[in-house]
Amino acid sequence: MLQVDFTMADLQSSMLGYSEGMLVNEDVLRKANRAYKIFHDKYLAIKDQIKDFDEARYAFLYHDMSLEYFAKQAKLMVRAGNYNSLDIFGNYLEYIDSYNELSALIRNDYVPVKSDEKGV
Repeated sequence: MLQVDFTMADLQSSMLGYSEGMLVNEDVLRKANRAYKIFHDKYLAIKDQIKDFDEARYAFLYHDMSLEYFAKQAKLMVRAGNYNSLDIFGNYLEYIDSYNELSALIRNDYVPVKSDEKGV
């Protein structure tokens, strides 16, 4: 079993604080930047622990990127004065998918399958 210093509490501490349909304003941007920073810092701290486990590495990277893209889109929107939630909806869906994938991995105690065990 893969030993990773990252729990559901860690994942939940990096939630966006955004839900579908909310206006994208300065508060959403601040929360998105905070969520990305928290997760990114934790991800960097455990990166070496997961480097040999493709499923875990992919799930963490995917979630890190989805948070980053959401925060960048929110920044562009706020800067342009565009508060329409439809313009960030795709980024939000990516975030939800990556969150669910990483959450499932954590709940399953990071049971990794090495590539040589897959018959590759």
